[in-house]
Parts: sequence; C-alpha cells; structure tokens
Amino acid sequence: MTTMRISSSWIVPVAVVGVLVVALIGARRSYVDSRGRPVVVYAHPPCPPSLMALYEPIWDEFRRTHPHIDFRVLHITGKYEDKIKVMYVGKIAPDIIFMYPTALPAWAELGTLMPLDAFLERDPAVSRDDYFESMLRTFSYKGKLYGLPKDASVDLLYWNRDLFEACGVDPPEPNWGWAEFLDAAKKLTRDTDGDGRIDQWGTTGWSWLQWIWQNGGDVVSADGRRCVLDSPQAVEAIQFWGDLVTRYKVAPTPTDMQDLGPWRLFSLGYVGMHAEMYPAVSVMRDYAKFRWDIAHVPRGPAGRVSPAVGSALAITTQSRHPQAAWEFIKWMTGPEGMRGLLSVEVPSCVKLARSDAFLRQPEAPDSKRVAVDALEYAHPPVQSIYYQELFDTIASELDRVWRGRATAAEAVRRAIPEVNRILARSEGTSKR
Repeated sequence: MTTMRISSSWIVPVAVVGVLVVALIGARRSYVDSRGRPVVVYAHPPCPPSLMALYEPIWDEFRRTHPHIDFRVLHITGKYEDKIKVMYVGKIAPDIIFMYPTALPAWAELGTLMPLDAFLERDPAVSRDDYFESMLRTFSYKGKLYGLPKDASVDLLYWNRDLFEACGVDPPEPNWGWAEFLDAAKKLTRDTDGDGRIDQWGTTGWSWLQWIWQNGGDVVSADGRRCVLDSPQAVEAIQFWGDLVTRYKVAPTPTDMQDLGPWRLFSLGYVGMHAEMYPAVSVMRDYAKFRWDIAHVPRGPAGRVSPAVGSALAITTQSRHPQAAWEFIKWMTGPEGMRGLLSVEVPSCVKLARSDAFLRQPEAPDSKRVAVDALEYAHPPVQSIYYQELFDTIASELDRVWRGRATAAEAVRRAIPEVNRILARSEGTSKR
C-alpha cells in the first residue's frame, strides 16, 4: 500500500471536526450485530429529498434480499469528503464510500481504498464486461480499479427545441462539427426586444477542457510531469472557446451571467444549447417551460470527446467486512440496484442502460439513447491528487481569455509555470 504524508487537502476545518466529535467518541460500534451478521456501513453523500425517496426503497430491497448482512446507511450532510477524512483518521471509516472520479487519485494515494480487481476476478456473478469500459477506466488509477461505477454520463448537449424552431435552425446532427455548431449558435443569438443588447444566446461557454480534447490537445503530458497547454492544438481550442464570447458573441459574458449561471440561463429559456451531465434531466423536468432534448456534442478536428462524469462505490481499507461490502456495491451498481434510479441516472451497467427499461421511459428527454452511445467517447478526468488546485490555477488564467483580456497563448504562458510546480509537488508526494 502506498503511504504519504497528509497533505493540505486533508486539513479539515475545525467546525467539521466539531461536528464529528460525537461520532469519534462513540465510534466503538459493533462490527457484528446481535444475530451474528456482519455490520456494513455505507456513508451516503448529501442529496435532495426527492432523490433520497428513490434510494430508500432500493436499500430496503437489498436488506430483504441479503438477510445475512446488517446493512446500515450513514447519512452525511455538509462537506462529505472532509467528514470521511476525519472518520478515516479516527479509524472509524465506513465500509463503503461514494466517490466522484476527480477525488480518486487522492483517496488511492492515501491508501484509503481497496483495489477491486481481485473481487471481480473471483466473483462468477459479475465481470468487467457488465460495465461500460469507459467508466471502468474513469475509476481506475495506476492500473487498479478502485470503484465500481454506479451512474454513468458525459457532458451532453442539451438543446431548446422551441428556440431552434423559432429561429429556423435544424436540430443538431449526429455527426456535426465545430463549424455547424458555431453556425447554429449564431442563428440562435438575438436581441429579442430591440434594445441593442443580446438577450438570447446560442450557447453557453462550456468547459474549455472539452474543446482541448476534441482538438487533440491535453492538459498534462502522458507521464503526468508537465503541463502541455502550450501545444498548438490546446491553444487553438482555448482560443475558440474564448471566441464564443468575445469574437462571435454567441455565448453570454461573465457580466451577463452575474445573477444567473449558465445552467440557469438555459433552463429559463435564454440559451439555445448547453453542455451538462445526464442527471440534470431532473432539473429540466421541474423548471423548463419549453420543449427540450439531448444530443451529441459537436465533433472536433480530432474526433468527438466529452468529459466522463458519474460516481462509483468504493470499499475502504478500514472495512471489517470487505466481502459483505462487495456484495452491496456489486448489487447496487447492477441491474437490481440501479433499476429504481433509471428516471434520473444512466446506469453504468451495460445491460440495463441498453434495455427498454431505460430507453423507453416516458419522461423527457426523448433521445435517451444518445446518453448511452455517448459513453463510447467519454474521456476520464486528469488524474492528480491536487486536482482542484490544478484546475483552479488554470481557470484563473483562462478566465482572462473568456473576458477578452488575453489571448489563449498569453494565458497558458502565464499558467504553465505554476501548473508545473503543482505537478512536481504531486509527483513528490505520491512517492512518499
């Protein structure tokens, strides 16, 4: 197991420690219940009541079908990862945690997670073929799988059918590219009240990362040691991203989004196209007063690529009953567990995602198959234990491109030295 010094990312606010003092003091929980069954604790992250209402019966079904396991849910509120860190340091970590892909490197380097490869190899009831390969890659680190993928998604194109029709714009084509996307965005952008100011935009700015990957560029080198944002492909992509706002004026400026963010602007009908993960469909169903659907993101010069998102369930190294924990995460990420979440998530389970149970649900969007097919071009996130610091550093410089205060070449020239310092620190830390 790799060990490392607790980094700044593990400095937990005093308030968080205070919240968990009771848990730490009273942590001497039994690992076997009165009937001799293994007690398995899953730490569930914060979620809205509507989503919790979907989860509760699913967990009850697991308890019914696995009476030999005493399955318990620990509802975490507030800062989920901070509280799990405190519990781990206090040696009372739950058996199972919920994990996003960007958090994986830090968890793995700290030795908090069990690799799952051996569980898969010896379990005849489940195999790697049961999950989308792109999602297995997303939750793998240094050649080992650390989380069974639960829900799967990439950033998809959400589009406003009513605005497309009103502006005489054809629906997004399956194989459209940057040029067609930009043309559609120009046609959708309008001053609807004649006051000389744009109040309907063709698109939001999207993630700069997506444009880089679609143009054949990347953020860091293959060995993870240096920033490569100064490659011609990356610089060209970042400039195109910035030009959507400053040159073509088809995306809202930071000032335009001062009160409402890009997702809110789209859901209120002020934007024709927006990139978002699949679970956002639940928000659209509640708030959108217009017809909408999803489509594939445009294909870039190097192909179609979109950032992989989603979540996974992982077993901690402090679990007293890893085999029982495996029984839950295997069940929860499979057809039985995910069936109750099909209205709001794309399952990572291939069989269920491609079934009529998901594809023929009556709720919007109509083009659910797009969400499944898009997993073929999912790109795992950049893996770094300092992921957030890395991207905050880059974003602070690229923000100047978005605001028209610097070219892409100027912005990356300023960002690269600090990014390289972070990468060097990351490499040194992972060797401890």
